[in-house]
Amino acid sequence: MKRKVNWGNIVGYGAADLFGNGALAVASTWMLFFYTEFGGLSPALAGSILAIARVADSFISPLMGYLTDHFGATKMGRRFGRRRFFLLLAIPLMVLYIIIWIAHMNFWFYLVTYLLMEAFTALVMIPYETLAAEMTDDYDTKSKLSSSRMLWAALATFLASWLPGRVFAVMGKNNPNAFLVVGILLAVVFILAITLTYFSTFERETDGSDAEKAAIIAESKVKTENPLKTMWNMIKDMGSVFRIKSYALHLLIYLTSFTARDIVGATYVFFVVYAMKSDAVTASNILTFGSIIGIPCNLLWPKIMSKLGPSRLLRIMYILMFGTVVAYAFLGFSPLVGTGTAVGWLYALQLTWGVSNSGTGYVPWTVYTFIPDVDEIVTRERREGVFAGIMTFARKTTSALAPFLTGLVLSACGFVENAKTQTPGAMRGLILWLLIGTGVLLLAAFITTFFFKLDRAHHKVLRAEIDRLKAGGAKADVDPATKSVVEQLTGFKYDQLWGNNNVVPKAERSAIQHAEAKLSEK
Repeated sequence: MKRKVNWGNIVGYGAADLFGNGALAVASTWMLFFYTEFGGLSPALAGSILAIARVADSFISPLMGYLTDHFGATKMGRRFGRRRFFLLLAIPLMVLYIIIWIAHMNFWFYLVTYLLMEAFTALVMIPYETLAAEMTDDYDTKSKLSSSRMLWAALATFLASWLPGRVFAVMGKNNPNAFLVVGILLAVVFILAITLTYFSTFERETDGSDAEKAAIIAESKVKTENPLKTMWNMIKDMGSVFRIKSYALHLLIYLTSFTARDIVGATYVFFVVYAMKSDAVTASNILTFGSIIGIPCNLLWPKIMSKLGPSRLLRIMYILMFGTVVAYAFLGFSPLVGTGTAVGWLYALQLTWGVSNSGTGYVPWTVYTFIPDVDEIVTRERREGVFAGIMTFARKTTSALAPFLTGLVLSACGFVENAKTQTPGAMRGLILWLLIGTGVLLLAAFITTFFFKLDRAHHKVLRAEIDRLKAGGAKADVDPATKSVVEQLTGFKYDQLWGNNNVVPKAERSAIQHAEAKLSEK
């Protein structure tokens, strides 16, 4: 990269995740509660809205990833950047985040507004998630960018936990307009954060080397006269990311662990209000305390992950997280229910939950920024957008799958919407779901980490080999140790790498090679 990343870039880059993580944190923690308490929907019907949105997003997010990779061929893309242009669109469209919190509407209103909100989130967050990989290839710099993002995300989690409680305290916990006020306040904050990110970031298309600019233009302009063939190439491009071994393993770890986290998030308010016989303000206060614990942790994770590696750090966090969930279950079945002592224990458990929640959030989103490098040695392309599209779809899937399943469990166990108390059977089902659902998913993630090998040392070897090949080095001269590392990370034999495969469409490879040849002539 021609332009260097400074601390202003690092701090400003992370700000947009105040929206990305904040919007999802509020939705995963409070959406199901809002729909049942103030929307008049049953848990199953409320959960179905989030599930339907996931089906729609399975098309929207990957499509957006493909679009942002090829947006550089347009006039607007060349002027504002193929990624950063979409950050500007967030400002007028933020009104969508407000209208989802209007109380006492019907099922169809909530379904349509939530679908629009999901499409808007994909429009903004997928281009944003490519920017760390766009701004630098350096491992340490990417780690700093990710750390900044996680700090802002932790602040977003704090806001998602703290702000609703404060509004409830002022307006009354049964006021149907309380969530609407929360939505308005957060929308203003989100707009300011995204604006800061826009002016603090850059990308290869505008600040890269001549070779990078030529390659990006070549990728963006790849076209075919047959629309059906273009659509087929797009589908193949999106599906091809699963052939990259490190990404497939990374996505499995991400999906299982984040769904486990979101099961806790989706059940926690119900657990505190009904199983522990407390109220929504107390639940908000406890969640706020836990979110504060996670903020300073993000300053420590870069050094800890550098020493332990991402897989070992994740295993430690999974053990800590499941231990916390087991403690919740014991507390829910204990005679302390409904006492001040129980509330005190809930605060104490937020210490372990805050640390484990922070760690399991930091690692996947830091490791993700190195995945396009693994893909580059396979395809000779920079496809950050496609990877971001699939990741965003996966991320939003976890945030909706847990509330949907929780809604089904609550309905099956006899939960009654708007009731002041629930049956013992409903609460037993809630606690068992909290314990078993998270336990199975965390175990799957724990096992998968033993097969994931993309750490600092291996990334350094990978990056050096990419630079060697870019400089004209012969594949036949590869060091045996390097060859082994690269094959392990990619899942391909070495002679199949550097474009010698069918991972990307033939027309796209030819265009890139032609651009490289013209640049060499100059």
